[in-house]
Amino acid sequence: MSLRLFKHRSFVGIDLGAKAIKVVQIDRTQVGWKIAHAASVASPRDAIKEGIVVDPPTVTAAIKDAMTVAGIHAGSAIIGVSGPQVTVRNVRIPKMAEATLRKSIRFEASRYVPSSIGDSYIEFEIVGDAPDDQMDVLIVASPIDLVDSRIEAVEGAGLVVEYVDIDAFASYRSVIEANDGVVTGHDAFALIEIGATATNVSVVSNGAFAMTRSIPTAGQTMTEALRNYFKLSEEDAEEGKSQLDFTELASGHKPLENPPLRVLQPHVDELVREIRRSLNYYQSQQVDGNPPPPVTKLIVTGGSSKLKGFNEYMGSKLGVETVAIGVLDNPRIAYTGHEDFGSGQDLAVASGLAMRPFDKAA
Repeated sequence: MSLRLFKHRSFVGIDLGAKAIKVVQIDRTQVGWKIAHAASVASPRDAIKEGIVVDPPTVTAAIKDAMTVAGIHAGSAIIGVSGPQVTVRNVRIPKMAEATLRKSIRFEASRYVPSSIGDSYIEFEIVGDAPDDQMDVLIVASPIDLVDSRIEAVEGAGLVVEYVDIDAFASYRSVIEANDGVVTGHDAFALIEIGATATNVSVVSNGAFAMTRSIPTAGQTMTEALRNYFKLSEEDAEEGKSQLDFTELASGHKPLENPPLRVLQPHVDELVREIRRSLNYYQSQQVDGNPPPPVTKLIVTGGSSKLKGFNEYMGSKLGVETVAIGVLDNPRIAYTGHEDFGSGQDLAVASGLAMRPFDKAA
């Protein structure tokens, strides 16, 4: 009976970004998924800073607007968190029962979480057994004020927050897990979600998250660079950025006749350097005395990954196969709405959040 009741409950995935709020309602079908409703609205200016909702009432109003635009009438929501304040670590600890670990998780997490344990929500998942009577555990920690501010804004819109997920996990669920074969033959790959204010880099090795890191260089960095250099409004800088073709950079020729690309190249190269550092850190970690499998593919998604030629340039600099994928590139995900989301790269997080309740229904 509980399963039947679950099927009649309505859920919405809500991606609370600094520049845009995306809402998605998704249904399971016999052959995959159907995005029943989706919308994206601009986030109120300066209402979300470093992941924290500093002005809940205005964000609540924007959520209501997005729900109205999408035609969503849901009672429950799934939200995500990300950023440098959020810790995701795969650690190895002595084997113990889950109930025992739950009692000691704050002590175990204190060795890996840079922020105060007392000011953080801590969760974990036992990944599996390891040699020498140990086990691998995925530990997740997020500041209480970051999570609570988001819950407050969403509950103000009349929704019950059923799950708080990690944005990287949501992107993985919608872009990788739901798309059969996209990483077939790759023991380790990186999922790179480029948003407005941060880029999330996750390495997945043999089906498990080995590393997740947030880099504060993303789409807004490029918009600001254009705005400041050419003395543009933010809207004009954003529009100009969307018209650029990074293929010219990927060819190896300096864009001498393209001043906007010349302005952006140092910032893009800094992002590439940080991604390389992340991959090198992953590669330096020993697993049972052996190096982990090398990353042989980069999956790029997120709203700021839509720039033409951007993934080609990134791949040429890193020397790794790189592809940009959105949720609507997946033939198993249908969308018949009127709003044009292109390949759905900017819906990766919201769609993955909307899929979260189905994990429990399986």
